[in-house]
Amino acid sequence: MLSAIITALIFITSFLVVLSFLVFFHELGHYSVARFFGVAVERFSIGFGKPLAKWKAKSGTEWSIGSLPLGGYVKFLGDAGAASNPDTEKLAEIKSELSEQGKADQISDVFHFKPVWQRTLIVLAGPIANFILAIAIFAGLALTLGDYKTRSVVMEVVEGGAADRAGVLAGDYILSMNGKDVSDTEYLIPFIMVRSGEDLETIIERAGRNVNLTITPEKLRRQDQFGGYNEVGTIGVSLGGADNVSVVKYTPGEAVGKGFERFTGTISTTATYIGRIFKGKEDGTAFGGPVRIATVTGKTAVTVVNADVGWKQKVKALYGSLFSIAAAISIGLGVANLMPIPALDGGHLLYYGYEAIAGRPLSEEKQEFGFRIGFAAILTLLIYLTINDFGWVQSMSS
Repeated sequence: MLSAIITALIFITSFLVVLSFLVFFHELGHYSVARFFGVAVERFSIGFGKPLAKWKAKSGTEWSIGSLPLGGYVKFLGDAGAASNPDTEKLAEIKSELSEQGKADQISDVFHFKPVWQRTLIVLAGPIANFILAIAIFAGLALTLGDYKTRSVVMEVVEGGAADRAGVLAGDYILSMNGKDVSDTEYLIPFIMVRSGEDLETIIERAGRNVNLTITPEKLRRQDQFGGYNEVGTIGVSLGGADNVSVVKYTPGEAVGKGFERFTGTISTTATYIGRIFKGKEDGTAFGGPVRIATVTGKTAVTVVNADVGWKQKVKALYGSLFSIAAAISIGLGVANLMPIPALDGGHLLYYGYEAIAGRPLSEEKQEFGFRIGFAAILTLLIYLTINDFGWVQSMSS
């Protein structure tokens, strides 16, 4: 019984710590740029609902930790709610009061009265903060832990698989696909996973000479590192081998470069997958929501803590695993917030784009209608992702 309680606490705590960490940086991006431009911030909250703790800074901002730690927000002066939709009546009241008090110069402290380019930068700052954080995490991991590089050498070919049909042999070294360097499994595996059904012009090294082949990955059900199953592109080979693995250490400059490389690689894979969804080649089940994030972080933490190794190895493994997951989720959080849905950062940018072109903001009625549609779209998306998540969790026992 005690063991089960401890496991549950580790599971829940790891999820909440990782999520709160990422949300904090996202909102800190908005807050920092807003303060740089002199915007008055009423509240900075991690979580929603009744505050568990709150305090007021000298700047006048109320900092709080909500009882529902599944997100967060920055509320600017004049906002109608956490989504930063403008409260027209309150804005008019603020403007009138400041003018009557002879403080007309402070009107420019209100977010919604700022020039559109400043509001755009403030909104962009959240997703960009997530991207910078991901790069920093990847760089930190590369610097402190180094890297295991595995050459894309074929050890075994599955009979009847895509590679076998294309003429791949054991011992072949896969160099490139469609002109992209995939000589390391770090690049090869994600490249193939999101390209099922596509003809990939492949160059392999065989017995000291290059050979051109065309490999068409097929979509198969495969178990991921967390125990769940997904349908991904595969070519039917096993890769690596002890002789093809090397440990790489990085200087600080090289680590930053590696961090940026991993960030761009993740963005590229995500963009390719999204593009395939619109083409009808993927069903989107690889995307996860809060349930999958909780399962991944919680299961990873529990597995490491329960491993039969020394505490130093556990700390190192926990550091590497959870931070790697945090970096990937941070990228996902940034990308998701840039979706052009009102109530998300991308929706605000859509409105500001209209304002910049038309020379005036969208009417209050149309903005409000957009926010309502946006909230409905987000709710629908969350339901869809939750269904995906439960399907993925259920697959662990299949």
